[in-house]
Amino acid sequence: MKPNVNKAALIVAVLAVQCVAIGWLIWRYEDIVRNGIEVRLKCSAYDPSDPFRGRYLRVEVSEECDNLLERVDGRAWEIHSRHNNGVFAELEQSTNGLWRVAAVADSPKDDGGVWIKPKRVQVEHSVRWANRSAGESYKDFAKRRDASPLMAIVSMPDQLFMNEHLASVAEEALRKAVAQYGKGAVAVYRVKDGEIVITDVEIGGKSVSCL
Repeated sequence: MKPNVNKAALIVAVLAVQCVAIGWLIWRYEDIVRNGIEVRLKCSAYDPSDPFRGRYLRVEVSEECDNLLERVDGRAWEIHSRHNNGVFAELEQSTNGLWRVAAVADSPKDDGGVWIKPKRVQVEHSVRWANRSAGESYKDFAKRRDASPLMAIVSMPDQLFMNEHLASVAEEALRKAVAQYGKGAVAVYRVKDGEIVITDVEIGGKSVSCL
């Protein structure tokens, strides 16, 4: 009987820890939404589904930045692609009301800026395959590419879960906006203490929840 009691106690303890962890995540998200700074970034979007969590609008927010600040340990930046814990991005507001990535660093700077931990940071050469000249050999292109400065491509959180019907409507509205105006949508985020969460997507100035 005693082994069964110990097993039951272990299961209860594991479930309790899981509940606390989930509760913390929910509380943290709500705290960022309530008290964070609103950041708006241009995006594109499409409408996939998750078999475990339901329908969501997937936004693609990717900002390019050639301002890679000096690294703390003095090492040079290298080509890499990583789901992020070790690279930070500074956001600044543009004159059009949207935000952009102003700098990338391996630690946030105490400069009064808005620093975040993005979802993903990819560092690559600023000259890419799309920049290859007509008739240029691969060898010449590779040489020119490797001599070009590095830049960072910064990706933000990308899943906005919503009502099954609304996700489909939002996707169709976005497609029409792109076809008619050559532009996509605006992803609305909240930022606090380096954390960034997505709260809405706007198409044509209107929230997808109101389409």
